Amino acid sequence: MAANGGLVQVDPSSNRHEQRSVTFVATRVPIGAIALAVLVASLLAEFGSDSMMPWLMGAAASALGAAAVLLRVPRSVPTEGNALVHAATPPMLRPMDAEVILKARAVELRSEERTKLLDALTDAVLLVDAHGETRFANEAAVERFGEENSVLGTRRAFDQLPAHVRRGVLGLAECDDAARRRFEFDWQGDRHAPVVVHATRAESHREALVAILMRDVRVEREADRMKTEFVSKASHELRTPLSSLRAYAEMLVDREYADDAEHDRFLRVILSEADRLSRLVDHMLDISRIESGIARADLVTTDLAALCRACVDEQQGEAKRRDISLALARTTGGATVPADGGLLKQVILNLVSNALKYTPEGGRVEVEVDFDALAREVVISVRDNGLGIPADALPQLFGKFYRVAGHEKVAKGTGLGLNLCRNIVEGMHGGKIGVDSEVGRGSRFWFAIPTEATLRKAA
Repeated sequence: MAANGGLVQVDPSSNRHEQRSVTFVATRVPIGAIALAVLVASLLAEFGSDSMMPWLMGAAASALGAAAVLLRVPRSVPTEGNALVHAATPPMLRPMDAEVILKARAVELRSEERTKLLDALTDAVLLVDAHGETRFANEAAVERFGEENSVLGTRRAFDQLPAHVRRGVLGLAECDDAARRRFEFDWQGDRHAPVVVHATRAESHREALVAILMRDVRVEREADRMKTEFVSKASHELRTPLSSLRAYAEMLVDREYADDAEHDRFLRVILSEADRLSRLVDHMLDISRIESGIARADLVTTDLAALCRACVDEQQGEAKRRDISLALARTTGGATVPADGGLLKQVILNLVSNALKYTPEGGRVEVEVDFDALAREVVISVRDNGLGIPADALPQLFGKFYRVAGHEKVAKGTGLGLNLCRNIVEGMHGGKIGVDSEVGRGSRFWFAIPTEATLRKAA
């Protein structure tokens, strides 16, 4: 092996102690020696005889060439075996430098990913220091506080918080250990915009920071309100038939009836109230199962025209008892859709039953089946010439336990039938349901079932 870092040629037949080496270029020759050789060659060329001139010129050229080669030839790195690995002409980064650059790039990528993650949150995230100055604000925070107020290094976003929240956040920054606090208040004094703030102390490079997460809880509050309202209305609706059952049962036990006819009337009232209570409980359970996703529609090819015809035939007895004309007025071809026939039959019967209840004697109720080729859906309508519904009641008509003012005196009901219909049509079949009405001229309840989209929604 050559000394001084020269290139090495190894005889594979020799052992480590008998290797022969030839040094082609000494990469560590002192630069001073090269300069001396050039100088000597120049002097001889100047003062030498004519016969020595060619030789001296050649020596000078050789010296200059050697200097150029030594300055340009890269160092060679001997490796295992006979291979000689030459370093590339451009200088390569040292392994330690490359590792530092890779680590810095990895940290940068992780920082970008975390920023994107925070920007994707719907909750406002604000990072402030011990003075309340903004260090970071995600997109939701910029939207809530305003772009001009979310500038880094300013207190404008922090100052929008209520005074007690600001005191609590600054108190966290002064704590010695990790802590968190929770605050509730109405954003900017709007009682319809309640927010919850979670403040958590963090520490970065020996500097106290506080992370503030602000969440809009209007949806949660509305859900809680609706649950409370549902329980209240359900309790009221359950109490009414139970009170009737108890009252008539007590009169029977005390024999407070004049004759057998009145005795039979008490029994019929008890049976009617028991049926009403049973329907109320069934509707509540059905709605709960649908809204929770437990109930599933069994989608099969269903002829809605045939289904409407069966429902009309089933309600003819009630229509005759009320002296109301009930008919399937119009049907159309192509009324076959993928649907749960049992559930849609429940919807049709409910709409027809309501129409019969609120239509006076001598009135008429008509069921129509149409195919909307443009929207690719089958539309079923139930028309009547009954009482009609006020315009201000239409938006609430499909809500739970809602009854139109004054209609309670005309017919009894649970207030859940239309809400159940909406859940079946929209929630389980991907359809839509609505009503058109005018007071004194009657109503048209309708629902539409898509011919193709139902299967995709159910999947």
